[in-house]
Amino acid sequence: MFRGVFALAAAMTVLVAVPASADEIQGPIDLGTLPGGLSSYGLAVTNHGTVFGTAYDKAYHEHGARWDAAGRITELPPLPGYGSVLPVAITEGGVAVGNSIANPLAGRATLWGASGVPVDLPPVPGFPNYASSSVAAINSHGIAVGYAYGAPGPDTAVKWDTARGTVTSLGLGHAYLINDAGALIASLQDGLRYWDPAGNLVELEGGGGVEDLDEAGTVVGTYGLHAAKWDSTGRLTVLDTTWKFSEAKKIGEDGTIYGEVGAGDGTVRPARWDPAGRLTVFPVPDGARSWFTAANDTGSALVETSPGGYFVWGPGGAVTPLPLPAENAFCRASGLNHWAVTGSCSLPGRNAHAVLWKLSEPTGSSAH
Repeated sequence: MFRGVFALAAAMTVLVAVPASADEIQGPIDLGTLPGGLSSYGLAVTNHGTVFGTAYDKAYHEHGARWDAAGRITELPPLPGYGSVLPVAITEGGVAVGNSIANPLAGRATLWGASGVPVDLPPVPGFPNYASSSVAAINSHGIAVGYAYGAPGPDTAVKWDTARGTVTSLGLGHAYLINDAGALIASLQDGLRYWDPAGNLVELEGGGGVEDLDEAGTVVGTYGLHAAKWDSTGRLTVLDTTWKFSEAKKIGEDGTIYGEVGAGDGTVRPARWDPAGRLTVFPVPDGARSWFTAANDTGSALVETSPGGYFVWGPGGAVTPLPLPAENAFCRASGLNHWAVTGSCSLPGRNAHAVLWKLSEPTGSSAH
């Protein structure tokens, strides 16, 4: 990870395109649906091969779903009294969080362990009117963040320590990022707040918008109209001023920062900054629209283009298209790990099913 400030003058914009063959990819592999269900969608995939997403039961209620590395599906139902599930996140250990929904104005943050039984993440004690809650993120130690809500007051940012069973109010607003060390980000009524692992408030120089937080405590987002990062002490570095606007959206364990740049013509291009600050822009054909979708921790990004589908943009510049199950199929890709992509595919007249594309075979600790 890089934490210092680099000289902007040293940053370079690089355009690289190294073609790769879709024949190198296995898939898309159909992961199927819940028994009796019609549709399913993969949203994220861990490095151990667990796919997390959503699936509809035979009554067409939306539930969470988790597929193990062998492709076996586990239903993640809502809490009793709630009708559907909005999946949010999964840890490398396979613990999933999401929101059980009763109606558009009422939900409860929910956790699913190995059994798939829903566990309530309650609102903050002492706030009797805050009967609803919503989770946004969870770390590997089972600490989740989100907010509690309900009439008549504003939302309250919340931290749940699921191992200890504690619920903590962080102030009025929403908490939405936490890393494994315990540093977290919340947007409160009095502005953006960053707590270090010891619970100390860290001032983010200049303010701005925050999108992601890595394990070293580096924060990425935007400052003004440009992509930016803040180190763990809150020191600001503007990543790029050569484009009319830019945004940093994700940061990987290797220090690569991913986002988008734009020239002010109404379109954006996926982009990334390496740990030395060099900017590389995804080589989009003239007239094509493109978006950054996801990234892993080893320098690869998942990119969507229209027309053209989805591509894995490797750290060496290789651009690998994700194959379709048939020429007239429609696929969406959502999640990327070290060796696979998940999403969904459908054929004309058929419902979408969750799928997995294998970029390579998992090795070592990447799969169980």
